[in-house]
Amino acid sequence: MARLGVGAVLFALASVAQAAVEKGTAKVLAVQGSAEISTDGNEWKALRRGEALHEGAWIRTSSSSAADLDLGRNGSQLRIMPNSTVALAALTYEDTGVETVINTQIDLRSGRVLGNVHKLSAASKYEVKAPKAVATIRGTRYDFQADGRLVVAEGSVVVVAYRDDGSTITRVVNANEMFTPVSGVVTPSTDADLGDVGGSASSVPGIVALPPLQSRMLDDRTVFDRIVLPTAPFVSNSQPKDTAPAGE
Repeated sequence: MARLGVGAVLFALASVAQAAVEKGTAKVLAVQGSAEISTDGNEWKALRRGEALHEGAWIRTSSSSAADLDLGRNGSQLRIMPNSTVALAALTYEDTGVETVINTQIDLRSGRVLGNVHKLSAASKYEVKAPKAVATIRGTRYDFQADGRLVVAEGSVVVVAYRDDGSTITRVVNANEMFTPVSGVVTPSTDADLGDVGGSASSVPGIVALPPLQSRMLDDRTVFDRIVLPTAPFVSNSQPKDTAPAGE
């Protein structure tokens, strides 16, 4: 009987833990042009501002359209750039009573996304998966393309790129740095590289904060307004020696 009692308690605890996992929702903050939404990747309809998107939703943009999503508990803002197809592969969160543990997986089939992710708990996972690379994000502002090119404006991102021979390459990309799978190395980024995520290079004092994505849609150059904070610029010293660009 005692064993049965312990088993019942453990089963009840497991049930409560399972019930604590909730499905997240992404809210459409803004749409520019003719973006579309699908629940199965086959049938599409126009994406509307204010619409609630759930796990499994697909979004695609044309060459002259873009969309801003608020992922809420699942990691702040996501901007889907022109000519992109994105799926919300996983969108769940769990309140443990101590912290919120999220599981966010963005499937970037084509094109490009920008993100502003608040700092996550240690047990959380936020990944953007592209055909040739996966970016694991802990809390940062980033610019990620389907070909694996990554620019980081704040925080850090671990990127794993897949080579044609089946091998992989793993790099840590910190603030004001970028990674390209072709070279396989992390290099300093320029103002032009960082412009779309409101970043700053060493020539700009302080760290530039990304304003709320819904505050302004894309302008003619697809850049954000910039707000300079009076903080010292961050310079990375974490890259392995073999990642230094040739000639350095």
